[in-house]
Amino acid sequence: MTRMITTRPVRPARSAPPARDRAGLGAQRGILRRAPRPAVAFVTTAVAAAAVIALGFVLRTHPFDAGIVAAFNRDHVGAWGFVGDAIYRLFSPVPAVVLVVALALLVWWRSRSLLPALAFGGTIAVTWLPVAVIKALVDRPRPDLSLLAHLPARVQTDGSFPSGHTAFAVSLSIGIWFLLRDSRWEGVAIVGGVAFTLLVGAAVVSDGLHYPSDALASVVWGLAMAPTARILVADIALSRLAARFAR
Repeated sequence: MTRMITTRPVRPARSAPPARDRAGLGAQRGILRRAPRPAVAFVTTAVAAAAVIALGFVLRTHPFDAGIVAAFNRDHVGAWGFVGDAIYRLFSPVPAVVLVVALALLVWWRSRSLLPALAFGGTIAVTWLPVAVIKALVDRPRPDLSLLAHLPARVQTDGSFPSGHTAFAVSLSIGIWFLLRDSRWEGVAIVGGVAFTLLVGAAVVSDGLHYPSDALASVVWGLAMAPTARILVADIALSRLAARFAR
């Protein structure tokens, strides 16, 4: 007698649930995507900070790029002179803060979530604001006014190194890139950020208010500090805050 063998239908395996972060927020993208190796960012920031400060003290007594400032300043006329002055005014501390707040509100409205907006504003702030401490510590004198063909509209008396305006441009550009890095607009954010940073750096040198090395130091600082700033704000502070409210 032949035994009949029956088989049960095999149910398809369920797809794995989306990965969840420590705050239970689910898989994140953009500025909320967690850093895989935060220790690397911390070490990079520490090394870059030490290098920038050491370079500042060297440049304080050896302004080798003073001639470049004079050359750029000779072209500070006409439309470019107007643009350079406008950039310096528009991205001074108070207008810059207003711009960041406005953009953070826009991020909140578009994403319908407060977390990316806070991460965006916080990353820019933590990257940009420490530059004021470095400026006070190094206290590099501004370019010699006697070398300039066109005096700046506003004479500044604080330290020159690094450039706060350029540091803001870098911080803002990287903050926007963090927001868009997992989208089709990532390339646009990179190209736009580089162009914006170069424009601001050229403007502050042309104004006669900064050396090229001031602007370059701000770029190095921003690139090294921004990943650490994002980790401190998004991966640590906001993640813990979200976890507390999720209980």
